Amino acid sequence: MAHKILTSEQIAFYNEHGYLLAKGVIPPDALQLAQAVLERWVDQLIDKWVDAGLLNDSYKNVDFAHRLVQVWNTAGKPHYIRSPRRDLVSLEMFEFIRHPAILNLAQDLLGTPEILAHGVFNARPKLPDQKWTDTPWHQDAQYYRDAEHTHIVSIWIPLQPVNTQNSCLQVAPGFHRGQLYEGHNDEETGFLGLSKEDRAQLKGIPIEMELGDALCFPQLTPHAALPNQSDAVRWSMDMRYEATPTATESGKKQGFIARSQESPESVARFEEWLQIWDAIPAGSY
Repeated sequence: MAHKILTSEQIAFYNEHGYLLAKGVIPPDALQLAQAVLERWVDQLIDKWVDAGLLNDSYKNVDFAHRLVQVWNTAGKPHYIRSPRRDLVSLEMFEFIRHPAILNLAQDLLGTPEILAHGVFNARPKLPDQKWTDTPWHQDAQYYRDAEHTHIVSIWIPLQPVNTQNSCLQVAPGFHRGQLYEGHNDEETGFLGLSKEDRAQLKGIPIEMELGDALCFPQLTPHAALPNQSDAVRWSMDMRYEATPTATESGKKQGFIARSQESPESVARFEEWLQIWDAIPAGSY
């Protein structure tokens, strides 16, 4: 039986305002899984740059917070996948997505132990003063429009404290009760997001967070990242969860049943999830 981690007041706040800052709910072992996934991805990325002759040093002695930005600058700021997904698929990623603490959080907000881990998850390596990785105002359901009327909870987890200096997220409370806006490609970044006219209606509030906090919001809540004005990479992971009985086709595509009290035998094994990705080439978003 899952342990309830949110109070009724927190759940009511989420339902009313369209977001919740859940403080201290992500344990160190979950964060360590996420960092292991990202460290391996950075190793692979840097190896490619070394092989391409852009570097003669892999900077393994530089800490996780600063290594990617130092290497990227030294290599001449080469292109890379700004939101890796396929390249993160691994046992550690699987264990992170289905970590009991994260599933407990999703269960409290979805109101059911029948949980599908949505196929869309992202890592966000957000480098300092890099406009290309500034995620503009958007609704997550703009990326999977079959979820317009289906509750999908997004859980955004930073791997370091975040604030207005190093790119915390901002959310627009109350807009989750509105419409799913048309998607527009952002002029500066190319990310899918809200039009200038729709953005002008929003009143965003920044959500500063400590290590171990999680920011949760439903699929229609507009949100955006502030610029990273620090000297370090701002690392984060975001996953999505929905109720299995009403799961969307987009969620099931690369998703998996992560928890079930009714049918425990339906919970996916790592090998089953891995097979879903076999036909998807490395480097895919």
